[in-house]
Amino acid sequence: MTTPVNWLPGMDITAGRLGAMAQATSLLVTNFGADASGSTSAAPGIQLALNAARDLGGAQVIVPPGVYLIGQTLRIYNNTRLSLMAGAEFRRAHAGTMLINGDSGQALGGYTGHSRITIEGGLWNMRGTSTGLTASAMCISIGHASDIVIRDLEVRDLPGFHAIELNSTRHGTVSGCQFRGYVDPGGRDFSEAVQIDLAKSSGVFGGFGPYDHTPCEDILVTGCHFGASGTAGTTAWPRGIGSHSATITRWHRRIRIIGNSFEGLLQYAVSAYNWEDAAISTNAFVDCGSGVRLRTVILSDPEDTKLPDGTQTGASQSMRNLVVSGNTFRSSGAYDDPIVAFGETSGQVLNLTVTGNTISASSGGQNGIRLKQVQRSAVTGNAVTGIAGTAISTEDCQNLTIVGNQLHTPGAHGITLVTDEHVTVADNQVMYPGNNGVLIQGGNNLHLRGNYIRSPGRATNNVWYGIRISTSASSVSLSGNKARPNGSGNEARYGLSITSTCSLIQRYGNDWRGSQWTGGEAPNNGAGIGVNDEGSTSANTTATDLST
Repeated sequence: MTTPVNWLPGMDITAGRLGAMAQATSLLVTNFGADASGSTSAAPGIQLALNAARDLGGAQVIVPPGVYLIGQTLRIYNNTRLSLMAGAEFRRAHAGTMLINGDSGQALGGYTGHSRITIEGGLWNMRGTSTGLTASAMCISIGHASDIVIRDLEVRDLPGFHAIELNSTRHGTVSGCQFRGYVDPGGRDFSEAVQIDLAKSSGVFGGFGPYDHTPCEDILVTGCHFGASGTAGTTAWPRGIGSHSATITRWHRRIRIIGNSFEGLLQYAVSAYNWEDAAISTNAFVDCGSGVRLRTVILSDPEDTKLPDGTQTGASQSMRNLVVSGNTFRSSGAYDDPIVAFGETSGQVLNLTVTGNTISASSGGQNGIRLKQVQRSAVTGNAVTGIAGTAISTEDCQNLTIVGNQLHTPGAHGITLVTDEHVTVADNQVMYPGNNGVLIQGGNNLHLRGNYIRSPGRATNNVWYGIRISTSASSVSLSGNKARPNGSGNEARYGLSITSTCSLIQRYGNDWRGSQWTGGEAPNNGAGIGVNDEGSTSANTTATDLST
């Protein structure tokens, strides 16, 4: 009696049945004529194996060790697992994409395209410096799909586009991959190794339509490395993970960037453009032009401010629910700040937590953490050391808490609040800032409590302050703060300075002592050494409750 090929519930699991099942569902590309010597294109044989998997309703396609010239775009279909064994290399030999899910003429909208696909293993060599292969090209392109896993592979020396594009994809995972080496053929200094994008137009996703503006959802990128290959004529990637197109009323949602390493990237390692419900956690950033950017739709980009039907809104849109936590940033470059959240007046960054990050050293005057047009945000428990600019810089923010941060030797200020509203700055340590410990310019309903500032004004003698409040700031309370001069070298003028344009100031229980303040005895209402309060006529310095 012939052993059944398929196992059904109730059948015994025998070696024969298992062997027959494996033969039926595992397809060796060399059995379909794929040349593993690297001398002729293996693409026709590999495509036959992928077609066979499609016709079976799904199978594993196995690529044994060897070099496989890819002379045409490969197409992968539903329920297929493409596995490159250790020692297998896909070596691009045509000026186009290496692999895409589905056919160019398909019109499967939403997430209904070819799905439930796993791509794993091997070296995917894009050869972006080779003659005839220098024009922009994609390595792996996925669109209108769900349940995609790409893991444990290396993409090397890609020109122009992206190593992996997840476009209009839901439930996608990229794990354990290496992205090494990039070539800019001209005008592509912003490309991401892993792009998260939406089906906006053929110019955004050229594989196939429909262009229904389907975004990405539930994407995880973890355990990957982004950097340089060392190949002559290549650089590290401009950007590691991100997006650079948008449509109003659409967002990429539930994006998780966890436990990756970024080394030597030229611009943003992570560019979360128009993302919501996103977490960027426990990543390592070394020598990158910038670390993490959280950006709402850019108002000056006329394509991104359109509705799906093409109507121009002339407006941005808010993005919300974002966490940047437990990351390390070392030697950030001059492109932008290590962590920057940037909104527009018509589209703010909402519900942001920046916590437990360690930022060490930057160049080019960059700040450590910068927030602009951000609402309902918490910046807590971060350690920022040796930043060229301001350690924590905020502007036009509302409902913000800056609590328990360790800020050491910033080249400019420790913390700045510029035209902010409803902000609490508490229990921070600001050590040896070049300029002011805390600078407030404008804004209202600001609360400074229990902060310690040591040796402000180290950059220039007799210019700066421990805490400086100016530019018509209103309704500011200070309690339990402490500022101390250094005792030698450059010193700040006063521990506290409040200009005459400020109003509704309440201060009590602060400690500004130190004979080294360079301003001496301030004349303003006998404020005393360490304090120059030109708003004393309106300041309340009692510790009693205020009811009028």
